[in-house]
Amino acid sequence: MKASFRFYILLCMTLLFPVLALPSTLTAEIKDAQNPVPKSLFLWDGAPPGFQKEAPPETINDRGAISNVSRPAISVFLPPQGTGTGMAIIVCAGGGYGSLDWKTHVIYAAEVFNPLGVAVIGLKYRTRPPFRGSNEQIQALTLLDAKRAVRLVRQHAKEWGLDSHQIGIAGYSAGGNLAMNLAASFDRGDPQATDPVERESSRPDFAIGLATWHWRQKTSPFTFRKDSPPVFLVHATNDGIKGGAPIEMPKEIEADLLKLGVPVKLALFDVGAHGVGNLIPQRVKRGFPPAKWPELFLSWYQSLN
Repeated sequence: MKASFRFYILLCMTLLFPVLALPSTLTAEIKDAQNPVPKSLFLWDGAPPGFQKEAPPETINDRGAISNVSRPAISVFLPPQGTGTGMAIIVCAGGGYGSLDWKTHVIYAAEVFNPLGVAVIGLKYRTRPPFRGSNEQIQALTLLDAKRAVRLVRQHAKEWGLDSHQIGIAGYSAGGNLAMNLAASFDRGDPQATDPVERESSRPDFAIGLATWHWRQKTSPFTFRKDSPPVFLVHATNDGIKGGAPIEMPKEIEADLLKLGVPVKLALFDVGAHGVGNLIPQRVKRGFPPAKWPELFLSWYQSLN
């Protein structure tokens, strides 16, 4: 019995040691057994700025939605080797800043964009709870996460076979709120920073808003700039009827950007409601009109260059 017990302990240590030996930046975990994440990185080594101490544990439900995110991370989905275009899209899942609909918005986006040669970087930004501040405070906190994600991807671009000048951000609903917030509030990096990641620019090369939401408001809260990146918006005319995101806001975003001379495209659909941008496999397979937005976006973006 003692010999068997010693063998069991030795076996456990053999299996666990490679995991325990990994650097902390390589141990961010998205618990989706059916869709293993090829690479995961915490955005910061150690506690991030504004870290909530004694936060409840992160959870994921049977639909693949993540809650209680207190330590932000990215997960990297690269196209098959030799097929990449160099483009990467950092995807911000929706969920009202209270959860992240990871499977619907990140996993399915990777399944569509990877075959097109485009990398998808899932951004696991912070949610509430554990953060319990105001709407403005959660926007400010997640903006830190989005900025850091762009910087981190840009720093790893060569290693991952990406073009550092083709790194954009896309977001669904609350994630679209975050994407537009970054498009309006990026910075060019701090060349004097001791952390090399912070020297990188956080300006995305493009921004995509899908059913962009701002607590069901009709007016845009974003103050864009002349150097804001090109913006592609996907929205349904029947969104906002039962909550969701009223059509008036993306129209206002479009008008604001046109005044500034920033390239913008608003793709409108009469179907889809608040799930207009969801790339659910059945929708893609059946040719559901809004599910064609990836091709529409790529065609539009390439026409700008």
